Amino acid sequence: MAVLFVILSVLGVLLYFSLSKIVYDAVDSGLLSRAKALATLVSNDNSKTEFEFSDEIMWEYNSPKSKNFFQIRRLDGFTLEKSASLKDSELPFSEKEARTYFKTILLKGAPVRLFNFHPPDEIENASKTGGHGLVIQCAEDIQHQINLLKRYRLTLSLSILSIMLISASGGFIISRKALAPVKDISDTVDKISESNLSERINVENVSKELQTLASSFNRTFDRLEITFNRQRQFVADASHELRTPLSVIMSQSEIALRKERSLEEYKNALTAVMEAAGIMSATVQKLLSLTRLSTVKISLKFETIVLNEIIRESVKLLSPLAEQRGISIDIVPVTEPFMVYGNRESLLELFTNLLDNSIKYNVPQGKIYISTRKETGFIVCAIKDTGIGIPEGDLDKVCDRFYRVDKSRSKESGGSGLGLSICQEIVKLHGGRIDIESKFGSGTAVSVFLKKGKDNA
Repeated sequence: MAVLFVILSVLGVLLYFSLSKIVYDAVDSGLLSRAKALATLVSNDNSKTEFEFSDEIMWEYNSPKSKNFFQIRRLDGFTLEKSASLKDSELPFSEKEARTYFKTILLKGAPVRLFNFHPPDEIENASKTGGHGLVIQCAEDIQHQINLLKRYRLTLSLSILSIMLISASGGFIISRKALAPVKDISDTVDKISESNLSERINVENVSKELQTLASSFNRTFDRLEITFNRQRQFVADASHELRTPLSVIMSQSEIALRKERSLEEYKNALTAVMEAAGIMSATVQKLLSLTRLSTVKISLKFETIVLNEIIRESVKLLSPLAEQRGISIDIVPVTEPFMVYGNRESLLELFTNLLDNSIKYNVPQGKIYISTRKETGFIVCAIKDTGIGIPEGDLDKVCDRFYRVDKSRSKESGGSGLGLSICQEIVKLHGGRIDIESKFGSGTAVSVFLKKGKDNA
């Protein structure tokens, strides 16, 4: 608005001065013509000045109410002749001022345009003969022109103000209409909070230009709602998982302290407390692992790794547990090393967790087969067991945090329901995926897809 005001003001000033120049030039041109016409009717010599004025020439000067005036002087200021319209007034004159000029003066309080005209031949004769020479003064009342310029100035000012008001009003209306969808979006965003994540922006009521923005907000809110719901569920599940061992610790401690016990009873109570504390410690460690995996992606050190070595190391770590349960682990021989790009510690944790699940949920004297192959852009490691399997309805939930297919068996085996969640986070960090195939009572096959290392063809 300030820029528009400056532009209109500058344009208005230019127009005003242009019109003023046109008006004054027209008046000056008329005065010059009258002065030259009077000069042709005056003859002057050293002894005598004669005027040959006719009624046709003098009619516009003779009326006392006339707006046109003239006065003829010598250079010494003596008045030789003047118009009847001047009555007892005289036009101002500076003695011996021998130059032609236009200026605006006040004559009896009225604005008048004055022209002092020195005929060139009169100046030349005066200089040769030592005479006085003549000055023809013509003037015109310009009150009408002054009023015209004032009205124009007022009209111009009012026009600029009107344009500014119209522009401001129009701009306000247009901006208000244009920003109405933005306000709706803002109001909707303000309604969204942790306790109310279901609010969404109505894209149909938003202009086409803002529909993309509104859709982006809605997608962001969808992700936030999913994240918050998962967080709530996670907190609820974690609280539930920790409540049981805490209850065991508190109840065993309370029973042991209620009265004097035998040494054996104290040992049994402390054993129960230690087992409950162990369950809590394992759960907390796995929760910390999930937190670490979701926050340290950038700081993980990635390198080209031989996957075969990771698998063999994982098998070596869990062989005692497998032998204890009579489960055999067979690694299908390969003729070449399989290189993947990843973090060694994370991948070792991944395959250790998967093998641990295959051992815990296997049948007595069961088997585990591990094979590795290449696929487009990936190295695929398949771990297949002869365990109890997973019901079809649970396959899409087994990677959820704290989810257990068989809760009673998981409790017996010490499972927390976090192992596959950790595995899934590790694989996501490596840009891969986990596919799980299973049939209840017939075992489970887990396929891990990892990106090829730089040394793989």
